[in-house]
Amino acid sequence: MGGIRLKAPRNLKIDFCPSPKQYELWKLLQPECPRCGGEIQQKLIGYDANLNPQYKPYCSKCGNHNVPQLILGGGAAGGGKSYLASVWLVSSCIRFPDLRAVVARKTLKSLKESTWNTIRMIIKKWGLVEDQHYHINNVAGTLRFWNGSVILMLDLADQPSDPNFERFGSMEVTICAVDEVSEISQKAIEVLFSRLRWKTHETFKVSKMLLTTNPTTNWIRERFVQDRNGDKVTTREGEFYVPFSVFDNPDIAFRQTYEAALNKISDQATKERLLYGNWDFIEANDMAIYRLFDGNKHLVTGLKEKVYDPSKPLITVWDFNVVPHMSTLLAQIDYDNKKVYILEEILGKAEDKENNTPGLARKIQKKLYREKHIGGVDVTGDPAGLQRSTTSEDGVNNFTIITDTFGKGILRPKIKLLKKQPPQTTRCEFINELFSGFGNWEIQIDIRCRKLTEDLLYQLKNEDGSKNKSKVTDSRTGVKYEKYGHLSDCLDYLLCYYLRDMWNKFKNGGDSSSTLHTTVAHYDGFNY
Repeated sequence: MGGIRLKAPRNLKIDFCPSPKQYELWKLLQPECPRCGGEIQQKLIGYDANLNPQYKPYCSKCGNHNVPQLILGGGAAGGGKSYLASVWLVSSCIRFPDLRAVVARKTLKSLKESTWNTIRMIIKKWGLVEDQHYHINNVAGTLRFWNGSVILMLDLADQPSDPNFERFGSMEVTICAVDEVSEISQKAIEVLFSRLRWKTHETFKVSKMLLTTNPTTNWIRERFVQDRNGDKVTTREGEFYVPFSVFDNPDIAFRQTYEAALNKISDQATKERLLYGNWDFIEANDMAIYRLFDGNKHLVTGLKEKVYDPSKPLITVWDFNVVPHMSTLLAQIDYDNKKVYILEEILGKAEDKENNTPGLARKIQKKLYREKHIGGVDVTGDPAGLQRSTTSEDGVNNFTIITDTFGKGILRPKIKLLKKQPPQTTRCEFINELFSGFGNWEIQIDIRCRKLTEDLLYQLKNEDGSKNKSKVTDSRTGVKYEKYGHLSDCLDYLLCYYLRDMWNKFKNGGDSSSTLHTTVAHYDGFNY
């Protein structure tokens, strides 16, 4: 520290009056039990295969086993989440000598411009004097207190040269706060959490990490808030979520000013996300190929419950890529009222051994039987699924496997396909026109179709107007796959086939000649 000798302050005044919501989060961050204030201890619960003892934290007073370790403070902007995180780090460093705390964000630049400034403001507000009670090393990115405790700045951006975050390998810290965690990968958080091991027993008894973010659509939402169906998540043991809105900020003057500013946001989805902490928001993406998709207009909460009719034909639309999953959409069409209903997306996942045609077909068949579907089933999708694989017999392909699995009983499956894949550029323009009400048609999508929604929001386009299907690498398997486009391809096939008169006129400039290849005759039920 360049010869600087720090000393303890004589008149330390910690000024922090949390709101009820901040206090709820505050209790989860303390070393004591959040239920009763009792002491946390470790209990021997058994031995592993190598006879190593296994321990589990619990409250010695009330017996609570669900001890907070990974805590999310999420929701609206301006709720006081980041301020509370800063207070927690500073007060913990004052409370425990030789503590090592980390404050992190995606980049050091964004961290220095936000949370780091808040930490410095709090320290000065509490009467601490730089180079008397604490010292800042801007080169190392550290803030050291008189008692040996230190706060370290850390960036958590993914780096191609360090995919496994080995740069955290020798790190030993006690607690951590990550701001704007929506910008951070789940792997970065999990690797960093594994490094919370410095003097844990002498201080917090268990590893403690605080995450803060505004509503987002990535892994944070599915892990802490709501699953892919929009249902509330039951968090894992030791993991907690505390929702915030701007109205939870205890600073009344700030709250009034900031609320007025947020109320001026013209985009309702953005306002819902930032002002009220709505996790069902849909972002706009001007670079997306489906530029006329509007979540506020086309996504409907509880659509399936409102419109699904088991006595009418159901369309199953298939995409046969197996990584990261096999994809299907279930839809019904009301030709009289010109409405297309996307009722559900069903994914065949590798971990369930359903990312194959027989496995996913069995899953859907059982589902339709449970729902007592009697209106018949269409099987459509990627025409490439007609191709025979080298492992199957002549006349056997993805579509015949599906119909054979569905059986010849009550489902009465019919294969209905385009001759070939419709050209991407033209069909995407056609879909955009339908989203804008072309031909007075209306597309409604159940809000639980999360992967389809991601495709519509984030699928970018190439310069020629086709889909930019760039690949990413699965961090667990090393397999490369197309991140977006599988469910939107299903939507393309559905609309180009079942609104084929309009599609052909759009494609051919008025020529309505058919380009369809129908392997099985139509059946009654659709008003073609």
